[in-house]
Amino acid sequence: MRNGIAFILLWAALTLQATVFQVPPINVVQPDLVIVVMVVVALTRGPKTALILGILVGLCQDIVYGTFIGLNAFTYAVIGYFAGTVFAQFLHRNVAITFLVTIFFTFINVWITYGLERLFDVTGYTGQVVLRHSLAQMIIDGVTLLILYPWLVRLLVPRKRRRYPEPEADGGSA
Repeated sequence: MRNGIAFILLWAALTLQATVFQVPPINVVQPDLVIVVMVVVALTRGPKTALILGILVGLCQDIVYGTFIGLNAFTYAVIGYFAGTVFAQFLHRNVAITFLVTIFFTFINVWITYGLERLFDVTGYTGQVVLRHSLAQMIIDGVTLLILYPWLVRLLVPRKRRRYPEPEADGGSA
């Protein structure tokens, strides 16, 4: 059930990223919502689920918006899997660790995409331009994560069920 919710959230992030954040007043700041949601999915659902969902959402993005099929599927799968693996190393999963992992993997995403596009001679950007873009994207995605983190965790983490009801406080007996 939660994996289905994770896929729907990733799909909604992809849709918002491709539609709403392309409108001229808003397109000045374009967060990579798929990466932000993918990191939280990796935190809450684990690396294998994040890998599979990354491939699915990446293929959807490649088919509809990509220059060639497989680029985003590969990068989202790598980011989902390794973000989930990094989270498995920490005992406490909190917003600070999630923030650091998000900005790190945003940087990795930009450079993997640039490297593959450069390998296939699809881009003409220089490394300096990509570095400036990656640093700006890290800031934007970090702020976006801080805004969305409470809602995403609430949707993706199952609530703990209590086995026994809490004892009621008696006012008179001691």
